[in-house]
Amino acid sequence: MPGTSTHAIGYDTELTYRALADPSRRHLVRLLEDAGRPMEVGALAGHLGLHPNTVRNHLDLLSRAGLVERSAEKRTSPGRPRILYSSASQDARSPGAAGYKFLAEILAAFVETSVDDPASAVEEAGRAWGRYLVERPAPNVRLDSSRLVERMLSTLADLGFEPEEAREGEDIMIKLHDCPFRDIVRSHGEVVCSIHLGILRGAAEELGGSVTVDKLSPLVEPSLCLVGLSARS
Repeated sequence: MPGTSTHAIGYDTELTYRALADPSRRHLVRLLEDAGRPMEVGALAGHLGLHPNTVRNHLDLLSRAGLVERSAEKRTSPGRPRILYSSASQDARSPGAAGYKFLAEILAAFVETSVDDPASAVEEAGRAWGRYLVERPAPNVRLDSSRLVERMLSTLADLGFEPEEAREGEDIMIKLHDCPFRDIVRSHGEVVCSIHLGILRGAAEELGGSVTVDKLSPLVEPSLCLVGLSARS
């Protein structure tokens, strides 16, 4: 018996991390959470733009990690029932996730009730961290808008987002998929999103200011936020 439980815990944790290391698998978990109902492979493949066999492989690993659950379709007509997938009942997205969520809820609620202008206060705090999180260009080096946005995308990825750049003429947009703080946004959106807006603005300023961050539109779709940017001449 000695050592048995330790090995099991270590294996489960490693499997969870491995399952969530891939962006497509994280996206699958989010899709099933947002759907709130079982979904079949074809529909999930359509959302991700992947081949159904690739999605099946991802779902198999997520299922073994306890992140999604499989069930057979209940049919009232002849035919082989489809296999359906749903989000696991427990919040197993990462070890200790429930504890971090609880702490974030406490801190966000405290700021909301203890500060006169919570959004401005936390945006300024986020701005300071945004300046800290990026590496300032060398003296006399000015990053153009493309290089600056590239640096910002890298920083956002490090924070747990899945950022994607989109451009329409002079308009620059960053699509933020899979917000790691989405659950807290639903109850304390002003605080959480203002922090993120501050981080983005601080990062842009530290990188030379060739781009300004105009706005952050949270959860315009499930698991999607939009950041509007402007290039400065």
